[in-house]
Amino acid sequence: MFTRFRPMTAIALAACLLGGCTEDRNEPGHVRCTEHEEERVAVLAQLPILDAHPASTEATGTFSGCGQDDSGDPVASHAAQTYRSTLTEAEIRAFYWDELMRDGWRNASTAIAPDVAPPLAFLRGISCLVKDVAGARVVFTVAFDPPPSPATFPAPATFAITAADQDPEYLRSPC
Repeated sequence: MFTRFRPMTAIALAACLLGGCTEDRNEPGHVRCTEHEEERVAVLAQLPILDAHPASTEATGTFSGCGQDDSGDPVASHAAQTYRSTLTEAEIRAFYWDELMRDGWRNASTAIAPDVAPPLAFLRGISCLVKDVAGARVVFTVAFDPPPSPATFPAPATFAITAADQDPEYLRSPC
């Protein structure tokens, strides 16, 4: 499910951008990306929050994307890091809430009931944290694969953290 974004990929991306490439780079997730979209992927991949993780968590890979999906629908420029951890979903989400608040992210969710505090909503997976990055609004998400359940506890959790542009043409997120 997750593809690996290696340092050599970043070098190839930079070379492609400097050389003016705008077509497919034959990299999974990069289908008909524009030069601007590829530049955004490079900016997002450098966000410090993607490297932040609890001490007992192991990085397992990275992935990114832009352009179009297999059906031709637009895909917002995004960069992500995958991890494996023995922590619970609540512990992982609590760690990221603290890191995101320290890094200047803010809650922009319209789906949170007025009587629910934003940190609690994030722990429940229903909030929307955003930050302006180089002139565009970026959305942060945590996704578990598979979603944690009491039946699998305390098995290691595999999760991805993603920073994705929230361009008006891609406005499909819950924010």
